[in-house]
Formats: sequence, C-alpha cells, structure tokens
Amino acid sequence: MRSMLFMTLSAILLLMAACTQKSENAYTVTGTADGTQDGDTVFICEMQGYFNLVPTDTTIIKNGRFAFNGEFEGAALRWLMPIHEGEPTTLAMFVLEKGDIKAALIKGEGESKIEGGPNGKIYDEFMEGNNKIAQQMDAPWHISSDSTKTEVERQAAEAKLDSLNKVMVAYQKKFIIDHVPSAASDMLFGFCSFSFSEEEQEEILKIFGEKQPNFPIYKGIMAERKATESTAIGHTYTDLKMDDPTGKSIKLSDFVGKSKYVLIDFWASWCGPCRAEMPTVVEAYSQFHNKGFEVVGVSLDESKEAWIKAIADLKMPWPQMSDLKGWESEACATYHVQAIPANVLVDENGNIIAKDLRGEDLLEKMKELLP
Repeated sequence: MRSMLFMTLSAILLLMAACTQKSENAYTVTGTADGTQDGDTVFICEMQGYFNLVPTDTTIIKNGRFAFNGEFEGAALRWLMPIHEGEPTTLAMFVLEKGDIKAALIKGEGESKIEGGPNGKIYDEFMEGNNKIAQQMDAPWHISSDSTKTEVERQAAEAKLDSLNKVMVAYQKKFIIDHVPSAASDMLFGFCSFSFSEEEQEEILKIFGEKQPNFPIYKGIMAERKATESTAIGHTYTDLKMDDPTGKSIKLSDFVGKSKYVLIDFWASWCGPCRAEMPTVVEAYSQFHNKGFEVVGVSLDESKEAWIKAIADLKMPWPQMSDLKGWESEACATYHVQAIPANVLVDENGNIIAKDLRGEDLLEKMKELLP
C-alpha cells in the first residue's frame, strides 16, 4: 500500500514538474483597444519580408478587453492590430516575451501604451540611444543628397555620415554585449548583425556562447553553421535513408564507395530550374556512368505521383529517393539545402569534393575527374 502511494505521489510530482517546464516560456498579452466593441477582433502580427504584416494569433474582445495566451522562447518584435468594421483602428509594436504584457491601445495616431517585460525595456533603451545617433544623421543625409549643394559640401556631409555610422555600429555592438545574457540581446543581434564585420560577429558570438547558448537566434546561427560545415568540401558525406519510387528503403551508402564518384542531386518535380537543369545531368550520366559516375536523386516532392511522373518525363535512369516531406525533408536539414537545384559530389572514399555543379561546370568537372 505504501509502495502504491509512493508511486502515485511520484507520478503527481512528475506531472507537476512537466507542467511547470511547459509553462516556463508562457506569456499573456491583455488590454483594451480604443475604438472597438465586443466581438471585434485583435491580431498579433509579425513582419515578414518588406513591411508585410502577417497575423500569427487572434482573439475576440469581450467585456471591453482582449487577452492572448501562449508560449514563446526568446524575444521578438510583434504588432497588435485591433479591427473594427473591417478596418484597423491602430497598430502598436511591442516585444513579445514570456511574462505578462499589458496594453492600452489608442485609436488612430494616438500613442498606445504597452507595458512589457524586461526585454521590452531593454529594447526601448536600445532604441532611445540608437535614435539619438540617427537624428544626428538627418542633416548630413539631406545635404549629401541635395543636388543644389556644392561637391565640397556633399563630400563633407558624406564623411560626416560615415563617421556617425561608425558611431552607431559601435553603440549597437557595445549595447548588445553589455546586455548578454538576455533574450533582447539575442533579438538585437539578429537585427544588427548585418552591420558588423565578420570579426565583430565572431566576437559577439563567442560571448553569446559563453553566456547564453539557449536563445533562438544564437542557436539558429550556430545550427546553420554546423550544417554548413558538415557539408563543406573536404568533409565526409552524411548518409540518408529514404524510400525509392517502388517503396523500397535505400541509403546513399548503398551507392557511395561502389562508384568512383556519386552526385547527390537535390531536386523536385515542381521546381522549374531543376527541370531545366536535368538534361545536363542526364548528359553527364550518359557520358560518364560507364567510367564510374553515379547519380542519386533526392526529391523534395510531397506527391509521389508527381515525383514518379517527373522521373519518367525527364528520363532519369539513376536511383531516386524521397521521404515526400517537401522542405521538411530530412535531406534539407542534413545537407543544409535552402534552394534547389543543389548537388554534392562525393568521391569513392565518401569525401565531398565539389558542390552545386551546374550546367557546363558539371560536365567540365567530370571530364577532369574521368577523362
């Protein structure tokens, strides 16, 4: 009996621990929206591409208030957009992070008030300092782009802009480093990294690695680097196991080492550039297969029917594999495939000796290797 009771209590404690862990990144966004009424919609949006706001969550106003609940790792800019009679009443930016966020949204161009967490405050502090430098750049920018000014005046203004830009980059770098570890510093590095030199990026990433390895942007950068390095020329290929068009499970290792060279070719039936490239791959296969050249197609298709039809239409005689998961394919993650067509050339020892050979480059490389 005592043993059963102990097991029951242990199970409860484990369940409580799991619930606590799940809610570690929990957030709430609550507030009011001026100019709306019960039943109106409020969106949380994120920016994608160039000024394209995309809704990521939605709620309905009840009793004059709205509320969002969820979980979020790190910190990121988001926008609150209430809708009344099909039109936005305002648009208010905030930093989404774990914890409680309170908003009072004002209709039109009035200043909405959003009280966020510590990362929101860090972001506000960063923008205050950044904007002060940006304001100093206004006057020289206007002079540098004013055709009525003399060449001497414009050159002086451009020199001033260059100087202020260096001041801004130095400010951004110092601010980010000073606020490690924080989710805000991770977010700000994502915003500002393009302004930093390679050496500055390495310096910041080293500090991140020492102090905050668990925030999403840093983890994403390091995961991308690892994937890129693992498929770099000189590294050993990574095996893949998927089904062929008949449903039989095959592996890259079934072919690597059996031929002198294997081209791992990433493609899809829906990819126009892939289809345009395929006659060259067919020609290379025709010329060099008997000399020790093999091709293994790795398709990013989702439709098995379209995949099989494309193989026949494009007259591809070599082995094919796919997990029919599109861009979620294991191949994309393993070989860091972000665009297709793409390929990796592997020698008989399993070493990657070339990548992304297109058109005549593929034919010339095979002539060099298999004269």
